[in-house]
Amino acid sequence: MLVLRSPFSDSSVLDHILDEITGSVQLPYWRDADHNSFNFSDNIGEIVNNDSKFSVQIDVSHFKPEDLKIQLDGRELKIEGSQETKSEHGYSKRSFSKMILLPEDADLTAVKSAISNEGKLQIEAPKTANSSRSIPINFVAKH
Repeated sequence: MLVLRSPFSDSSVLDHILDEITGSVQLPYWRDADHNSFNFSDNIGEIVNNDSKFSVQIDVSHFKPEDLKIQLDGRELKIEGSQETKSEHGYSKRSFSKMILLPEDADLTAVKSAISNEGKLQIEAPKTANSSRSIPINFVAKH
């Protein structure tokens, strides 16, 4: 009796073929993310608020950079992500929205953002120079 085996029936063979194909290629973070997980951007990551800067980090690894939008309205920083997927099997949409109120001493003209290879969005605003000062009280004697 002749038994035919597919090379794909053995998972180690398939894994080896996939390793050969993708071994030296570094995929963008959103290609490697687990898109079946819906626990994305639930929490804001590390927040730094010190004398020199305010910064916040958010995990956006389920979204491509073009799926993200950051807006600043006054001191309100709004971060949004929206993604739609259509296939012959259906349609899915995922989105998130975060609003953060920046500190009063944040320099709103210098807010910047960057995204890492791991899909961590970092938004940072330097602090303005300390504008408070002591005002001396002068004594004025009446004549």
